[in-house]
Amino acid sequence: MAATEKKVTMKDIAAEFGVSIVTVSKALAGKDGVGDQLRQDIIDRAHELGYVFKKGTDRAGTRNVAIVIAERFIGEDSFYQKVYQRILLELTRRNYVAILEAVRQEDEEKGELPKLVALSAIDQIIVIGEISNAYLNAIVKTGIGCILFDFENEDYDMDSVLSDNVNGGYLLTRHLVRSGCRTVGFVGNHLATRSNLDRYVGFRKYLIANDIAFDDRWVISDRDMNGLDIDLVLPEELPDGFVCACDLTAYRLIRVLREKGFAVPEDVAVVGYDDYANNKLEGVELTTYHVNVEEMISQCMNMLEQHCENPDYRYGTVLSYGWLVERRTGRYHGK
Repeated sequence: MAATEKKVTMKDIAAEFGVSIVTVSKALAGKDGVGDQLRQDIIDRAHELGYVFKKGTDRAGTRNVAIVIAERFIGEDSFYQKVYQRILLELTRRNYVAILEAVRQEDEEKGELPKLVALSAIDQIIVIGEISNAYLNAIVKTGIGCILFDFENEDYDMDSVLSDNVNGGYLLTRHLVRSGCRTVGFVGNHLATRSNLDRYVGFRKYLIANDIAFDDRWVISDRDMNGLDIDLVLPEELPDGFVCACDLTAYRLIRVLREKGFAVPEDVAVVGYDDYANNKLEGVELTTYHVNVEEMISQCMNMLEQHCENPDYRYGTVLSYGWLVERRTGRYHGK
């Protein structure tokens, strides 16, 4: 039978034989649990139908996983560097070979994939942190399974694992108000990444729900659209407290406030997001929102193993809930 124009899936092959998708996946991957004759029949029929054999379905054992991060997110003290190290340890523990691919801005904009990915030497891809549509489009064309870590993109049918950013922004804002802040601002470029936007939405959601005044003069950008830090420019009149898009931005804000003679939290309360201990500022006990990285990685590994078992599998978007960590900088003393 000639291949049809419609993409043939494992579900189609399973229907022909009256077996499960898992059985087809095992047969195509050469795994145990399928009789020799049935395995050969499934493989032969898959070829006849025009099934596109994806990377990883023709061999068992160790698999190669590319961990892709935009270069702007990489640094000795970056949150994503910490995430990469933890994912690397978990992949190694599960007998995967992990390969870090740092994507330069010009390659990201052009959608130019790393050589190992372009040469089909990779079985699965994990993208940590937001990356351009041009780059995601190039990944889709390879047919390699891809998981988005700490962001999602509605334009692509890819599984993703997220922190509960909207809820986190909401809870941080509520904490400041309950500590006595009558006015609250936001520090972070909420258009730079979807994560920042969701945290900003949570911030605005609490203000709207509780009829608290909002002033866009109290929204301060911390980076440009390329993700590079810019100077924090404070308004002439400050709010009682600030919600920051991440801990690094919170520490930068505290430094600027101190340089201008303001005490934190006595004059201005400050809260962050991530609870990333490696970036602690000496003498500062930062109130923040703890991202449950361990749970996010666990969810990511579940998705990865499902993809290896069945390339047509889709998990969707999964939220991992964190928690508020109350320390000193969020305890507003009042003016």
